[in-house]
Amino acid sequence: MIEITDKSKCCGCGACSQICQFDAIKMQEDEEGFLYPTVDENKCTECELCLKICPINNDNPKNYISKCYAAINKDSKIVSLSTSAGMFSIFAEHILKLKGVVFGGVFDEYFNVKHSYAENMDDLDKIRRSKYVQSYIGGSYKQAKTFLDNGRYVLFTGTPCQIAGLKNYLQKGYENLYVLDIICHSVPSPRVWKMFLEQNFEISKIEKINFRDKSFGWDKSYLKFYFSDGTVCPLHKKSGKVENLSYYKGFFSMLYSRPSCHDCKFRGAKKYSDMTMADFWGIKNVIPEMYDTKGVSVLTLNSEKGYEIFKEIKNKIIYKETNIKYLELYNPCLVKSLSPHPKRQDFFDSYQTEPLNDLINRLLHKPFLKRCFNFLKNRLRK
Repeated sequence: MIEITDKSKCCGCGACSQICQFDAIKMQEDEEGFLYPTVDENKCTECELCLKICPINNDNPKNYISKCYAAINKDSKIVSLSTSAGMFSIFAEHILKLKGVVFGGVFDEYFNVKHSYAENMDDLDKIRRSKYVQSYIGGSYKQAKTFLDNGRYVLFTGTPCQIAGLKNYLQKGYENLYVLDIICHSVPSPRVWKMFLEQNFEISKIEKINFRDKSFGWDKSYLKFYFSDGTVCPLHKKSGKVENLSYYKGFFSMLYSRPSCHDCKFRGAKKYSDMTMADFWGIKNVIPEMYDTKGVSVLTLNSEKGYEIFKEIKNKIIYKETNIKYLELYNPCLVKSLSPHPKRQDFFDSYQTEPLNDLINRLLHKPFLKRCFNFLKNRLRK
Protein backbone atom coordinates (compact mmCIF):
# COMPACT_ATOMS: atom_id res chain seq x y z
CA MET A 1 0.00 0.00 0.00
CA ILE A 2 1.36 3.36 -0.98
CA GLU A 3 1.80 5.88 1.83
CA ILE A 4 3.31 9.35 1.50
CA THR A 5 5.40 10.15 4.56
CA ASP A 6 7.84 12.44 2.75
CA LYS A 7 6.20 14.78 0.24
CA SER A 8 9.47 15.35 -1.58
CA LYS A 9 9.19 11.70 -2.68
CA CYS A 10 5.91 12.14 -4.58
CA CYS A 11 5.74 13.99 -7.90
CA GLY A 12 1.93 13.76 -8.15
CA CYS A 13 1.95 11.88 -11.46
CA GLY A 14 -1.13 9.89 -10.43
CA ALA A 15 0.09 6.56 -11.87
CA CYS A 16 -0.71 4.79 -8.60
CA SER A 17 -4.29 6.04 -8.65
CA GLN A 18 -4.88 5.00 -12.26
CA ILE A 19 -3.33 1.54 -11.92
CA CYS A 20 -5.49 0.51 -8.96
CA GLN A 21 -8.23 -1.75 -10.31
CA PHE A 22 -10.10 -1.60 -7.00
CA ASP A 23 -10.41 2.20 -7.05
CA ALA A 24 -8.76 2.34 -3.64
CA ILE A 25 -6.46 5.31 -4.37
CA LYS A 26 -7.63 8.89 -4.84
CA MET A 27 -5.51 11.96 -5.54
CA GLN A 28 -6.37 14.56 -2.92
CA GLU A 29 -5.22 18.14 -2.46
CA ASP A 30 -3.04 19.00 0.54
CA GLU A 31 -2.83 22.32 2.39
CA GLU A 32 -0.46 23.73 -0.27
CA GLY A 33 -2.73 22.80 -3.16
CA PHE A 34 -0.76 19.82 -4.49
CA LEU A 35 -2.25 16.38 -5.17
CA TYR A 36 -1.09 13.29 -3.27
CA PRO A 37 -2.47 9.73 -3.19
CA THR A 38 -4.66 8.64 -0.29
CA VAL A 39 -5.69 5.01 0.19
CA ASP A 40 -9.08 3.66 1.21
CA GLU A 41 -7.94 0.73 3.34
CA ASN A 42 -11.36 -0.89 3.07
CA LYS A 43 -10.86 -1.26 -0.69
CA CYS A 44 -7.13 -1.95 -0.74
CA THR A 45 -6.12 -5.61 -1.26
CA GLU A 46 -2.41 -4.87 -0.60
CA CYS A 47 -1.41 -6.14 -4.05
CA GLU A 48 1.35 -3.48 -3.99
CA LEU A 49 1.02 -2.77 -7.71
CA CYS A 50 0.90 0.95 -6.85
CA LEU A 51 4.35 0.64 -5.26
CA LYS A 52 5.73 -1.32 -8.21
CA ILE A 53 4.81 1.28 -10.82
CA CYS A 54 5.66 4.43 -8.80
CA PRO A 55 8.38 6.24 -10.81
CA ILE A 56 9.96 7.62 -7.63
CA ASN A 57 10.36 4.15 -6.11
CA ASN A 58 11.39 2.36 -9.31
CA ASP A 59 14.29 3.34 -11.54
CA ASN A 60 13.30 1.67 -14.80
CA PRO A 61 15.60 1.62 -17.86
CA LYS A 62 15.82 4.95 -19.62
CA ASN A 63 17.08 6.39 -22.89
CA TYR A 64 20.12 8.62 -23.25
CA ILE A 65 20.25 11.97 -25.01
CA SER A 66 22.42 11.33 -28.06
CA LYS A 67 21.66 14.24 -30.39
CA CYS A 68 20.99 17.89 -29.62
CA TYR A 69 19.71 20.48 -32.11
CA ALA A 70 18.75 24.11 -32.32
CA ALA A 71 15.47 24.05 -34.26
CA ILE A 72 12.83 26.38 -35.70
CA ASN A 73 9.57 25.54 -37.43
CA LYS A 74 9.64 26.84 -41.02
CA ASP A 75 5.97 27.85 -40.73
CA SER A 76 6.13 31.36 -39.25
CA LYS A 77 2.39 31.34 -38.48
CA ILE A 78 2.78 28.33 -36.22
CA VAL A 79 5.81 29.91 -34.55
CA SER A 80 3.75 33.00 -33.72
CA LEU A 81 1.10 30.77 -32.08
CA SER A 82 3.66 28.85 -30.03
CA THR A 83 5.67 29.49 -26.88
CA SER A 84 8.98 29.19 -28.64
CA ALA A 85 9.73 27.95 -32.15
CA GLY A 86 6.74 25.70 -32.86
CA MET A 87 8.44 22.31 -32.56
CA PHE A 88 5.60 20.67 -30.61
CA SER A 89 3.18 21.49 -33.43
CA ILE A 90 5.29 19.68 -36.03
CA PHE A 91 5.39 16.44 -34.05
CA ALA A 92 1.71 16.72 -33.13
CA GLU A 93 0.58 17.36 -36.69
CA HIS A 94 2.60 14.38 -37.89
CA ILE A 95 0.83 12.07 -35.42
CA LEU A 96 -2.60 13.49 -36.30
CA LYS A 97 -1.95 12.83 -40.00
CA LEU A 98 -1.42 9.18 -39.03
CA LYS A 99 -4.95 9.24 -37.48
CA GLY A 100 -3.30 9.35 -34.07
CA VAL A 101 -3.98 11.13 -30.78
CA VAL A 102 -1.98 13.87 -29.03
CA PHE A 103 -2.01 14.33 -25.24
CA GLY A 104 -0.99 17.48 -23.39
CA GLY A 105 -2.01 20.16 -20.91
CA VAL A 106 -5.05 22.34 -21.66
CA PHE A 107 -7.07 25.01 -19.87
CA ASP A 108 -10.58 24.10 -18.74
CA GLU A 109 -13.39 26.68 -18.67
CA TYR A 110 -12.09 28.11 -15.38
CA PHE A 111 -8.45 28.17 -16.57
CA ASN A 112 -7.37 25.28 -14.41
CA VAL A 113 -4.82 23.11 -16.24
CA LYS A 114 -5.56 19.46 -16.94
CA HIS A 115 -4.30 16.79 -19.32
CA SER A 116 -6.49 16.07 -22.31
CA TYR A 117 -6.10 14.87 -25.89
CA ALA A 118 -6.60 16.12 -29.44
CA GLU A 119 -7.73 14.01 -32.40
CA ASN A 120 -7.89 16.87 -34.92
CA MET A 121 -6.17 20.13 -35.80
CA ASP A 122 -8.90 22.29 -34.24
CA ASP A 123 -8.32 20.77 -30.80
CA LEU A 124 -4.54 20.91 -31.12
CA ASP A 125 -4.38 24.67 -30.47
CA LYS A 126 -5.61 24.09 -26.89
CA ILE A 127 -2.43 22.13 -26.14
CA ARG A 128 -0.01 24.61 -27.70
CA ARG A 129 1.93 27.07 -25.52
CA SER A 130 3.41 26.69 -22.06
CA LYS A 131 1.21 26.62 -18.96
CA TYR A 132 3.15 27.26 -15.76
CA VAL A 133 0.91 25.20 -13.48
CA GLN A 134 1.03 21.51 -12.57
CA SER A 135 -1.57 19.91 -14.80
CA TYR A 136 -4.14 17.50 -13.39
CA ILE A 137 -3.28 14.21 -15.08
CA GLY A 138 -6.73 12.72 -14.39
CA GLY A 139 -7.34 9.47 -16.27
CA SER A 140 -5.11 10.31 -19.25
CA TYR A 141 -2.80 7.30 -18.75
CA LYS A 142 -5.81 4.99 -18.98
CA GLN A 143 -7.08 6.86 -22.03
CA ALA A 144 -3.68 6.65 -23.74
CA LYS A 145 -3.48 2.90 -23.08
CA THR A 146 -6.92 2.37 -24.63
CA PHE A 147 -5.87 4.21 -27.80
CA LEU A 148 -2.58 2.28 -27.93
CA ASP A 149 -4.29 -1.10 -27.45
CA ASN A 150 -6.64 -0.19 -30.29
CA GLY A 151 -3.68 0.38 -32.59
CA ARG A 152 -3.79 4.19 -32.66
CA TYR A 153 -0.59 6.24 -32.70
CA VAL A 154 -0.20 8.32 -29.55
CA LEU A 155 2.04 11.31 -28.84
CA PHE A 156 2.06 11.97 -25.10
CA THR A 157 3.60 15.22 -23.90
CA GLY A 158 4.24 16.43 -20.38
CA THR A 159 6.80 17.08 -17.68
CA PRO A 160 9.53 14.43 -17.17
CA CYS A 161 7.79 13.06 -14.06
CA GLN A 162 4.46 12.74 -15.91
CA ILE A 163 6.21 10.86 -18.72
CA ALA A 164 7.88 8.57 -16.19
CA GLY A 165 4.48 7.93 -14.61
CA LEU A 166 2.99 7.01 -17.99
CA LYS A 167 5.81 4.65 -18.95
CA ASN A 168 5.64 2.85 -15.59
CA TYR A 169 1.86 2.68 -15.71
CA LEU A 170 1.89 1.00 -19.14
CA GLN A 171 4.36 -1.66 -17.88
CA LYS A 172 5.38 -2.52 -21.43
CA GLY A 173 6.60 -0.86 -24.60
CA TYR A 174 4.33 0.18 -27.46
CA GLU A 175 5.65 0.69 -30.98
CA ASN A 176 2.83 3.17 -31.64
CA LEU A 177 3.69 5.38 -28.64
CA TYR A 178 5.90 8.48 -28.87
CA VAL A 179 6.68 10.51 -25.77
CA LEU A 180 7.91 14.08 -25.67
CA ASP A 181 8.90 15.86 -22.48
CA ILE A 182 10.17 19.34 -21.63
CA ILE A 183 13.07 20.69 -19.62
CA CYS A 184 11.07 21.56 -16.53
CA HIS A 185 11.83 24.47 -14.20
CA SER A 186 9.33 23.23 -11.58
CA VAL A 187 5.57 22.90 -11.13
CA PRO A 188 3.81 25.50 -8.96
CA SER A 189 0.73 24.95 -6.84
CA PRO A 190 -2.54 24.77 -8.84
CA ARG A 191 -4.36 26.28 -5.85
CA VAL A 192 -2.08 29.32 -5.82
CA TRP A 193 -2.76 29.80 -9.54
CA LYS A 194 -6.52 29.56 -8.96
CA MET A 195 -6.37 32.04 -6.06
CA PHE A 196 -4.29 34.44 -8.14
CA LEU A 197 -6.92 34.43 -10.89
CA GLU A 198 -9.83 34.85 -8.48
CA GLN A 199 -8.18 37.73 -6.59
CA ASN A 200 -7.17 39.69 -9.68
CA PHE A 201 -9.73 39.04 -12.41
CA GLU A 202 -13.32 38.19 -13.18
CA ILE A 203 -12.62 34.73 -14.60
CA SER A 204 -15.80 34.62 -16.69
CA LYS A 205 -14.49 37.58 -18.72
CA ILE A 206 -11.08 36.03 -19.49
CA GLU A 207 -10.90 34.80 -23.08
CA LYS A 208 -7.27 33.72 -23.28
CA ILE A 209 -4.14 33.52 -21.16
CA ASN A 210 -0.67 33.49 -22.65
CA PHE A 211 2.11 32.63 -20.21
CA ARG A 212 4.73 33.58 -22.78
CA ASP A 213 3.52 36.54 -24.84
CA LYS A 214 6.21 37.40 -27.40
CA SER A 215 5.17 40.96 -28.25
CA PHE A 216 8.65 42.20 -27.31
CA GLY A 217 10.49 39.07 -28.40
CA TRP A 218 10.64 35.41 -27.40
CA ASP A 219 13.41 36.04 -24.86
CA LYS A 220 11.49 38.97 -23.29
CA SER A 221 8.16 37.19 -22.92
CA TYR A 222 5.67 37.80 -20.13
CA LEU A 223 2.32 36.67 -18.72
CA LYS A 224 -0.61 38.27 -20.56
CA PHE A 225 -4.41 38.13 -20.19
CA TYR A 226 -7.01 38.80 -22.90
CA PHE A 227 -10.59 39.74 -21.98
CA SER A 228 -13.96 39.53 -23.71
CA ASP A 229 -14.25 43.33 -23.93
CA GLY A 230 -11.08 43.53 -26.02
CA THR A 231 -8.77 44.74 -23.25
CA VAL A 232 -5.50 43.10 -22.23
CA CYS A 233 -3.45 42.98 -19.06
CA PRO A 234 -0.78 44.14 -18.62
CA LEU A 235 -0.98 46.98 -21.13
CA HIS A 236 1.91 47.45 -23.54
CA LYS A 237 4.27 50.24 -22.62
CA LYS A 238 6.05 52.36 -25.19
CA SER A 239 9.35 51.56 -23.53
CA GLY A 240 8.90 47.92 -24.42
CA LYS A 241 9.23 46.94 -20.76
CA VAL A 242 6.43 45.22 -18.90
CA GLU A 243 6.48 44.40 -15.21
CA ASN A 244 5.71 40.70 -14.70
CA LEU A 245 2.64 40.03 -12.63
CA SER A 246 3.26 38.70 -9.14
CA TYR A 247 2.42 35.08 -10.02
CA TYR A 248 5.21 35.00 -12.59
CA LYS A 249 7.73 36.38 -10.11
CA GLY A 250 6.75 33.88 -7.43
CA PHE A 251 6.95 30.96 -9.84
CA PHE A 252 10.42 31.74 -11.13
CA SER A 253 11.62 32.40 -7.57
CA MET A 254 10.55 28.86 -6.49
CA LEU A 255 8.26 30.42 -3.88
CA TYR A 256 5.45 27.85 -4.29
CA SER A 257 6.84 24.93 -6.27
CA ARG A 258 6.07 21.30 -5.45
CA PRO A 259 8.42 19.81 -2.80
CA SER A 260 9.57 17.03 -5.16
CA CYS A 261 10.82 19.67 -7.62
CA HIS A 262 13.56 20.71 -5.20
CA ASP A 263 15.21 17.30 -5.57
CA CYS A 264 13.81 16.06 -8.86
CA LYS A 265 14.65 12.49 -9.77
CA PHE A 266 13.92 13.01 -13.44
CA ARG A 267 16.63 15.48 -14.42
CA GLY A 268 19.75 14.60 -16.38
CA ALA A 269 20.69 13.05 -19.71
CA LYS A 270 18.87 9.79 -18.90
CA LYS A 271 15.31 10.19 -20.15
CA TYR A 272 12.05 8.25 -20.21
CA SER A 273 11.09 10.22 -23.32
CA ASP A 274 11.90 9.76 -26.99
CA MET A 275 12.42 13.50 -27.50
CA THR A 276 12.95 16.49 -25.21
CA MET A 277 12.06 20.06 -26.08
CA ALA A 278 12.76 23.46 -24.50
CA ASP A 279 13.73 27.04 -25.24
CA PHE A 280 17.29 27.37 -26.50
CA TRP A 281 18.51 29.95 -24.02
CA GLY A 282 21.98 31.24 -24.85
CA ILE A 283 21.51 30.69 -28.59
CA LYS A 284 23.14 34.08 -29.28
CA ASN A 285 26.37 32.76 -27.80
CA VAL A 286 26.23 29.25 -29.27
CA ILE A 287 24.78 29.60 -32.78
CA PRO A 288 24.23 33.36 -33.24
CA GLU A 289 23.14 33.00 -36.86
CA MET A 290 20.08 31.02 -35.72
CA TYR A 291 18.86 33.58 -33.20
CA ASP A 292 15.29 34.66 -33.95
CA THR A 293 13.16 37.08 -31.90
CA LYS A 294 10.17 34.79 -32.53
CA GLY A 295 11.85 31.88 -30.77
CA VAL A 296 14.40 29.10 -31.02
CA SER A 297 13.86 25.63 -29.61
CA VAL A 298 16.32 23.04 -28.44
CA LEU A 299 15.43 19.50 -29.44
CA THR A 300 17.14 16.37 -28.17
CA LEU A 301 16.69 12.86 -29.54
CA ASN A 302 16.78 10.21 -26.83
CA SER A 303 15.82 6.95 -28.57
CA GLU A 304 15.60 5.16 -31.91
CA LYS A 305 11.93 6.15 -32.07
CA GLY A 306 12.99 9.76 -31.58
CA TYR A 307 15.29 9.38 -34.59
CA GLU A 308 12.50 7.82 -36.64
CA ILE A 309 10.03 10.63 -36.16
CA PHE A 310 12.77 13.26 -36.57
CA LYS A 311 13.57 11.86 -40.04
CA GLU A 312 9.90 12.25 -40.95
CA ILE A 313 9.63 15.91 -39.93
CA LYS A 314 13.12 17.38 -40.44
CA ASN A 315 12.24 18.85 -43.85
CA LYS A 316 9.78 21.15 -42.03
CA ILE A 317 12.34 22.72 -39.71
CA ILE A 318 15.50 24.77 -39.78
CA TYR A 319 17.99 22.96 -37.57
CA LYS A 320 21.62 22.72 -36.63
CA GLU A 321 23.31 20.17 -34.39
CA THR A 322 25.04 21.40 -31.25
CA ASN A 323 26.76 19.99 -28.18
CA ILE A 324 24.68 19.06 -25.16
CA LYS A 325 27.17 20.89 -22.94
CA TYR A 326 25.68 24.18 -24.14
CA LEU A 327 22.22 22.97 -23.20
CA GLU A 328 23.46 22.14 -19.71
CA LEU A 329 25.19 25.53 -19.46
CA TYR A 330 22.30 27.77 -20.52
CA ASN A 331 19.39 25.61 -19.41
CA PRO A 332 20.72 24.10 -16.16
CA CYS A 333 17.29 22.73 -15.21
CA LEU A 334 18.13 19.84 -17.53
CA VAL A 335 20.60 18.48 -14.99
CA LYS A 336 19.93 20.08 -11.62
CA SER A 337 17.03 21.01 -9.38
CA LEU A 338 16.46 24.53 -8.13
CA SER A 339 16.42 25.13 -4.40
CA PRO A 340 13.20 26.31 -2.74
CA HIS A 341 13.00 29.99 -1.96
CA PRO A 342 14.13 30.59 1.65
CA LYS A 343 10.75 32.16 2.36
CA ARG A 344 8.69 29.34 0.87
CA GLN A 345 7.29 28.29 4.24
CA ASP A 346 6.50 31.92 5.09
CA PHE A 347 4.46 32.05 1.89
CA PHE A 348 2.39 28.96 2.69
CA ASP A 349 1.92 30.07 6.29
CA SER A 350 0.24 33.27 5.06
CA TYR A 351 -1.14 32.70 1.55
CA GLN A 352 -4.70 31.93 2.66
CA THR A 353 -5.01 35.04 4.82
CA GLU A 354 -3.00 37.71 2.96
CA PRO A 355 -3.71 38.88 -0.62
CA LEU A 356 -1.36 37.03 -2.94
CA ASN A 357 -0.03 40.08 -4.75
CA ASP A 358 0.89 41.76 -1.46
CA LEU A 359 2.38 38.59 -0.01
CA ILE A 360 4.50 37.72 -3.06
CA ASN A 361 5.79 41.26 -3.45
CA ARG A 362 6.54 41.51 0.28
CA LEU A 363 8.45 38.24 0.43
CA LEU A 364 10.40 38.91 -2.76
CA HIS A 365 11.15 42.56 -2.01
CA LYS A 366 14.87 43.29 -2.08
CA PRO A 367 16.22 45.86 0.39
CA PHE A 368 17.72 49.00 -1.10
CA LEU A 369 21.34 48.12 -0.23
CA LYS A 370 21.00 44.67 -1.78
CA ARG A 371 19.60 46.18 -4.98
CA CYS A 372 22.58 48.54 -5.12
CA PHE A 373 24.99 45.64 -4.62
CA ASN A 374 23.36 43.61 -7.41
CA PHE A 375 23.40 46.63 -9.72
CA LEU A 376 27.12 47.19 -9.17
CA LYS A 377 27.87 43.50 -9.55
CA ASN A 378 26.08 43.39 -12.91
CA ARG A 379 27.86 46.52 -14.07
CA LEU A 380 31.24 45.02 -13.23
CA ARG A 381 30.39 41.89 -15.19
CA LYS A 382 29.82 44.02 -18.28
